[in-house]
Parts: sequence; structure tokens; C-alpha cells
Amino acid sequence: MALMIFALAMINFGDKAVLGLAADPISEELGLSHSLYGLVASSFFLLFSVSAVVVGFVANRVATRWVLLALAVVWSLAQLPLLAAASVGTLFLSRIVLGAGEGPTAGVAVHALYKWFPAKRRALPSALYVIGSGMGVFVAAPVLTYLIDGHGWRAAFWALAGTGALWAALWLLIGREGPYGTNADGTDATAKSPPVPEAPKAASATGQRAFLRSRTWWGGAVGGFGAYWTVALGSAFLPTYLRSQHGYTTGEVARAISLYALVTIVVPLTVSPWAARLHRRGVSSRRSRGTTQGALVLAAGTALCLLPFVDTPAVQLALIAVAFGFGAGAFPLSYETTSEVTPVDRRGASLGLLVAFQTLPGLLAPAVTGVLVDTGADDSAGYVLALVTGGLLTAACGLVAVLAIDPERDARKATVRPDVQPIPA
Repeated sequence: MALMIFALAMINFGDKAVLGLAADPISEELGLSHSLYGLVASSFFLLFSVSAVVVGFVANRVATRWVLLALAVVWSLAQLPLLAAASVGTLFLSRIVLGAGEGPTAGVAVHALYKWFPAKRRALPSALYVIGSGMGVFVAAPVLTYLIDGHGWRAAFWALAGTGALWAALWLLIGREGPYGTNADGTDATAKSPPVPEAPKAASATGQRAFLRSRTWWGGAVGGFGAYWTVALGSAFLPTYLRSQHGYTTGEVARAISLYALVTIVVPLTVSPWAARLHRRGVSSRRSRGTTQGALVLAAGTALCLLPFVDTPAVQLALIAVAFGFGAGAFPLSYETTSEVTPVDRRGASLGLLVAFQTLPGLLAPAVTGVLVDTGADDSAGYVLALVTGGLLTAACGLVAVLAIDPERDARKATVRPDVQPIPA
């Protein structure tokens, strides 16, 4: 089940990355300016956060098996309008529908994943989902670049549509609910497993919304907002930036993107288990998970600010790796700290809202970047302004996460027991 959700994350981020990789041929064919291309890239996120919230609440009452299946089907069908008749209108339509289908995926997938692991053993599964995202980019960059260069940009979209349909078919056969969760009526989520004690249901509407009053929840949301600014910026504009401003070839761009994608795999895979070991040894979640979240985002913002002022290729690649790769480590930690202050029967909604807020830069960053590039004295000045602005924003969000996240404090204040288990002796 964890491997299926890992594969889901790979496909999810392949869908996000393909537009940036195909930006030049699509823009040339459809006559897109930087600003219009930025709007197209942002349109993917027009319904992304809304659907994440709505489907997150649905996932509280509907089996995650069926929710994830429906989302995967939507992904595959969303590619068809653009492939049938390429135009600016169908490009917008395809990306909007695709975003609506992919918006809830992270929250629902993590909710489904947590049903298979007790609270004290979720660090590695959380990281596994996030590194699936990095692996998606790592694999997609060279493969989709090959398809785009050799067979046209449409071939890359066909490949992703087919992969999504294949995953949906496999999931229909093997997808199941795990034992560490409850149905809406309070019964066990799986008929084959005995009931496993989890956090009790919230006693009131106040308790149900308690996580929204939590500084920990908001700290993770703001930190993730900053991290996702780099994700959205990198997906939409990094390939074009490297080609136009630094003379990278198509192959060099693919290798640069694969490099930072590799970092998005390594960082969560090492940082999350490391933070979990610290927590099991008695280090507070605030220090082991909260401070680590914020520090990763702060480092990414700093590197992004420095990137436009460096010409040495090796240093550029190092800054790209930090700017676009380190933020990935903040996401699994934010899922864990959110679960610490959320009752299990409200976790789907809590994670859905978290992901909705964290991914808002997907709607904002490409559009803002496109406008800044077009309004600069030239493209070079515009890119400097866009990258420095994004870097400062990201660093500020990292600082907020460091200061705000404190699960132990917020758990004590909660009106219901959160989804957390005591540290084993």
C-alpha cells in the first residue's frame, strides 16, 4: 500500500513538471508571453486548494480507497482536451481540471497511509510519500524531455495520461483501508483487522475545529507555503530560466532538474527518520520536528536569493539543489506535527486544509513570476527581481515555522486528545 501511494506521488509530480519541461515548444506553438504562460501555470492551482479542502472533508466519511481512485481517474481524463485540440483555451481547461483532481491527493494519500501505521511509526511512511514526489521529478525530467525532443510535447502528455490510468486500474484491484483508523460511524475501518485504539472523536464542533486555533497547525501551514513557493517556481520557470539566462542545453536542464529532484528524495528520507529518533530519545517535537521544518525552508529561501548572482556552474547547481530541494523535507514533518494536534476522525479535513494552504503558491508563484519577468527592464533584471522576491518570502515563512510550531504546547491546550502516542521508554 505504501508503495502504491509512493507511485501515486510520482505520477502527481510528473503531471506538475511536464508543463515546465514543455514550456518552450508550447509557448512557441500557442504564442504565449511570459505573463500568459505564468497564468497558464498558475491555472493548475485555481481549484487545487478548494478541492483539497472539499475532498479532505469527504475523506472523513468516505473510504480513502475510493477517493484516491476517483482522483486518479480525473487526472487521466483531464489530459484529453488538450491532446484533442491544442489551444490556449484547452490548455487552461486541461490544467484547471488536472489541478482540481490533484489538489486533494497529498492530504488524502497521507490520511490513507497513516491508516497502516501507528503514530510513533509514521516518520518513514510520511517521508516515503514526499520522496515519491521527488522521484517523480527525477524520473520525469529525462524521460519527458526525451519524449518532448523526439516525439513532440503531446507525447509527454499522452505518457502521463496512460500512467495515471494504469495506476487507477491497479489501485482498484489492491487498494484497501488500513487498521489504524475509524469509519464515520465509529466502527473499524477494515473488516479483517481488530479495532485499534486511536484518538476519540471530538466531543463538539469546537473540538472539531480545535486544530485551526493551533499555532502548530498554522506554523506548519506557513512553513509549507514558503516551501511550496520554490516547488511552484521551479516547476514552472526553472527550465526556461536556465536555458535563457545561463545557456543550458535541454539535456543540461534535465540533469539540473534531476539533481534537485534527487535532493528532494534524500532530504525527507534522512531528515524525517532523524527527527523521529530524536523525538523517541526525549527531544521535544517542537525542537526535533518544528525547528527542523523551519530551518529547511529558511535555507531554501536563502539559496533562492543568491541564485541569480552566481555564474559558476558548480555553485549554481548547489544553490539549485538547496533552493528547490530542501523545502521537500518540511512537508512530511508538517504532516506529523499536524497529526499530533488533530483527533484522528478529523485528520482528513485537517490535512486537507493544511495542503490547501501550503499549495496556494502554486496559484500565486507562476503568475507573479511571469509578471515580474515581463515588467523588468529586460528578462535578466526581471528574473533577478522574481527570484529574490521569492527567496525573501520563503525565508520569512521558514522563520515563522521555527517560532510557531510547538505540538506539546498545543496538545495540552486542545479540548480533545490529539492523534499522538506517548514516547516509548
